[in-house]
Amino acid sequence: MRKTASRGAGGVADTRIRAEPAWPSTPAEEPDQEGATSASIIWAVVLAGGQGTRLQAFLRHVLDTDRPKQFCRIIGTRSMLRHTWDRVARLLDPGRMVTIITAGQEQFLEDEGVVPGHVLVQPVNKETAPGLLLPLLWIAQQDPGATVAVFPADHFIWEEERFMACARAAVGAAQRYLDRLVVLGVEADGPEQDYGWIAPGSPCEGGGTELYQVRRFWEKPDRQTARHLLANGWLWNTFVVAGRLEAFLGSARAAMPELLERLRMAAGFLGTRDETTILSAAYRSLRPTNFSRTLLAGRPQDLLVLPARGVYWSDWGDPHRILRTMQRFERRPGWLPACARWMAAGKTIPG
Repeated sequence: MRKTASRGAGGVADTRIRAEPAWPSTPAEEPDQEGATSASIIWAVVLAGGQGTRLQAFLRHVLDTDRPKQFCRIIGTRSMLRHTWDRVARLLDPGRMVTIITAGQEQFLEDEGVVPGHVLVQPVNKETAPGLLLPLLWIAQQDPGATVAVFPADHFIWEEERFMACARAAVGAAQRYLDRLVVLGVEADGPEQDYGWIAPGSPCEGGGTELYQVRRFWEKPDRQTARHLLANGWLWNTFVVAGRLEAFLGSARAAMPELLERLRMAAGFLGTRDETTILSAAYRSLRPTNFSRTLLAGRPQDLLVLPARGVYWSDWGDPHRILRTMQRFERRPGWLPACARWMAAGKTIPG
């Protein structure tokens, strides 16, 4: 395990969050524990290890960079990763954030100032399942009874306060339904084919939160199917997931036992001098595994869905989505005119 922090006078690690809040600074709030069988500390996993290959050509053109999108300042002065950290800091103590990146990306953290919490570096990117399970196993060593919320670092969210209120409610629901994972689903506004879709089932009673069983999960439908799902009120999967640590690991044990066991053995060496060697050997033996496709879509019986209503959310994994967002909110970043001229010339958007 590697912890990243800036250095103060005398080389002492300064673990304070950089003082650039995008909102008035307030103490981190813990979710209401009422109704929970037992109180637990809340941790967050921030997924930032992707390579961003689909946006690579686009970002090279508009920003003249080969950085993965989560480390880019696509709009405004903060990277997508910094936006994510700042959102999550509304939910919990920043010291309990665990960010997962991939070897070679450490250089991009140097531009982020003070990095909250802990950073784990995986040797290679083998998709989202290893990228999530490794930090979960590290948290298990620190706090076996933890509740964990997962946040991808490459999403655009407009109504951030409302979205994080829903995330807080999801954490509270996870502490009531100890064996379930609670997924945030946003209301769909189009037949998106690259997202996962969730069919809400029977409502869950009590708790004062709109919450449903998951009737079905559909990962990346074709165009016709996506239109059908949109017309029938399915929700988009944000991949923001909350659950007790044991609920995550129990579902992974059922869906991907071999992967979990190999990572569990390697996780025991995190923070030791053998960390790099052991992790590299473990990752060489892993097949790329998508957490959403393998676990969420494969085990809907383990899931509950909490609708995040009235929220504009977009996964910026496609340049067209970025441009649609700029148009919707009338934003004009410095790179937009060059991109518009390029498109007017009849050239295809890269990516």
